[in-house]
Amino acid sequence: MVWRLLGAFAVVVLVSLTTVSILANRTTAFELRAFMLRGGMSTESQLADELAAYYRGRVGWGGVESLFMGPGPGAHMGGMTGMGGQGPMMSGAVLLADNNGQVIAGGGGQPRELSRAELEQSTAIVVDGRVVGHLIVEGPRLAESGEDLIARVNRALWLAAAAGGLVAIVLGAGLVVSLVRPVRELTLAAQSVAGGDLSRRVTVRGMDEIGQLSLAFNRMAENLQRAEELRREMTADIAHELRNPLAVMQARLEGLADGVYSLSPESLAPVLEQSQLLNRLVEDLRTLALVDAGRLPLVRQEVNLRQLVDRALAGYRAQAEASRIGLRLGERSSSQLMIQADAARIQQVLGNLLSNALRHTPAGGEILVTVRESEEGNHGEVLVTDSGEGIPEEALPHLFERFFRGSRGGDRKSAGTGLGLAIARQIVEAHGGGLEARNRAEGGAEFAISFPI
Repeated sequence: MVWRLLGAFAVVVLVSLTTVSILANRTTAFELRAFMLRGGMSTESQLADELAAYYRGRVGWGGVESLFMGPGPGAHMGGMTGMGGQGPMMSGAVLLADNNGQVIAGGGGQPRELSRAELEQSTAIVVDGRVVGHLIVEGPRLAESGEDLIARVNRALWLAAAAGGLVAIVLGAGLVVSLVRPVRELTLAAQSVAGGDLSRRVTVRGMDEIGQLSLAFNRMAENLQRAEELRREMTADIAHELRNPLAVMQARLEGLADGVYSLSPESLAPVLEQSQLLNRLVEDLRTLALVDAGRLPLVRQEVNLRQLVDRALAGYRAQAEASRIGLRLGERSSSQLMIQADAARIQQVLGNLLSNALRHTPAGGEILVTVRESEEGNHGEVLVTDSGEGIPEEALPHLFERFFRGSRGGDRKSAGTGLGLAIARQIVEAHGGGLEARNRAEGGAEFAISFPI
């Protein structure tokens, strides 16, 4: 991956620098030629045309020497401002000869006649179809110097592009390595997790895309580790829950077989009780499995929440009276809240909460059930409060975990399988609601159920 990224980066750099160099070369050449023209640097043919215009205007070459500035053999034609501000596009000496080849301007004022070879290489100055003079440039031409300058600029551009490309590739290599390092770390960590090491984590080096990916990976690994721990704990808890009633049943049946116990209803009662416990545990586990798979059957229909609570209270009123515990409906309970729910499943939830409240409320205490509308007006709420010992603070975060049976009182017996509250919350959430537990300031526990209206 490192070499692929580095190769792609190098290709991008080379293409970019090549494009920039070509564009800069063309632009430089164009601007240099334009500058020469704007600065009065003309070509030899343009100067010949200017001199022809001078001859035509003066009807001869009189005074033409004044246009050639600078004494001596290297005089330049920089003073030809009278001819449209044009100067020679050359760095050598400029000579002007008449139609006979006699130098009349330039050359340091020395009388001289052009040779046949010079006449053949000169530029003829033509006026009205007649050759009136010859223009010749001695020494290197500035046009050639301009081309040489462009070539030098090109070389400088290519050298700068090569140096810039090298620096960009070196810096890109460092950037690629820094980008690939966390990806490689994530790959190794993912391989470790796939191999069963759920404790593997990666270092989060920021909150960019890779940082967020690392954070998501760590959360995923934590959830997987937690799920694995819960699975192991659940397996151990299920084995424990099954072993106890089976052990009781086995001991009782062995006693009956050995003649320790006589075959009577009283001797078989413990076996029946433990079989009922096993049946309840299996049913609870089945319900949890259906909820986890999203396949819990719910027969939804519009039901009155107050009527569901009344039926649940009626089912537990005899048990409350036997334990000398008050069980009543709140005075301000609403009777008009309608919800879409499975009435049997909601009865199961209410029955679980009421049985828990009865188990943890002392004789002489009271359980109050209130039906009301939420403050937002979009949920119906059922509050089940008791006057018991409350819930230990350390147990509150784990109260709805499976097989959690933290005692709400050191001297009180904890009954059940530890699945009731977990199932109750799952059922309520399957209806789109929520189930929460808290302690009341005046003492006792409160369970709050909410259902969408």
